[in-house]
Amino acid sequence: MGFAIDNKNTATEFKLFFKRGVWSELLKFPKPKQRAFYDWPDEHGKDYDDFSPTVYEPLQYNIGCYLSSTSLTRLQEQREVLLNILKKPEGFNLRVDALGRSFALRYIGSPDLSIFNPRRTTGIIYTEFNLTLENNFAPVGVDFYLADINGLILSYPSKPIQFEQQKQVF
Repeated sequence: MGFAIDNKNTATEFKLFFKRGVWSELLKFPKPKQRAFYDWPDEHGKDYDDFSPTVYEPLQYNIGCYLSSTSLTRLQEQREVLLNILKKPEGFNLRVDALGRSFALRYIGSPDLSIFNPRRTTGIIYTEFNLTLENNFAPVGVDFYLADINGLILSYPSKPIQFEQQKQVF
């Protein structure tokens, strides 16, 4: 199960790991925004706009994470590199290989990451924190496997043929 932030593996590049429950946060279904309607005075009920696409409210995720390192200075460097990527105004892309999709997210905050509280255990220093992220449902990459008309996945030479498509997913 791999995670990547802006095409950088979180485990190898940042030593960033996610706690249990991250999938239940990421797979929440958004609430649609109120559709345009007109309440005609001489008709019963509302006349809703059926032609415009459905627009969803942004979701906020509260994701539990931890950084690990062998030294306190290295842990602080990892924290700074991670914050520089997360704080970009255009947001970042979180790729989840097990789900076969990406999430276009924006960093909202992390009170736990502001107050650095490292812990030591068996030669490893780590710090736990929660990231508050927002998903505006911008188009992201989704993995697909190439299949024939019978649904059999095509492979070459022994690996399945996989491609990515940009689309808006929930």
